[in-house]
Amino acid sequence: MNGEDYSFGHDDGSLSGADQRREFRLAGRARLTLELEAVDPEDPDAGAGKHLTCHTHDLSVNGIRLLTREPLSKGALLPMVVSLADNENSFKLTGEVVWCESRGDAGWAVGLKVLFSDQTSYIDWVEAVGRAMIQD
Repeated sequence: MNGEDYSFGHDDGSLSGADQRREFRLAGRARLTLELEAVDPEDPDAGAGKHLTCHTHDLSVNGIRLLTREPLSKGALLPMVVSLADNENSFKLTGEVVWCESRGDAGWAVGLKVLFSDQTSYIDWVEAVGRAMIQD
């Protein structure tokens, strides 16, 4: 890395005040499944909850930018499973919605902050993203 600040998910620079990312990112590398609604533990017949599957535009160890079919609430903490394209492993992580912007007919651009938790595979995630950056 050359000391440059890399932007987090704003293509046109018009929202540069919201730019928080200060690390190198990988482009288009992962598939995400976000858990929008959990399964009701009191009613196992109620179904599997609500999930949303989407793909990243870019990602880093601490953040992910993606495009979704529906808006996500800023500040929401969402369990997610992330699969890197060149990795058979899936990573159970928790993401916080940092921003969400309409892209018209294309859907919603969303910025997620990846949160550390002992109950997730965060350490394995950090190692996998590091390996992917070395391979590029």
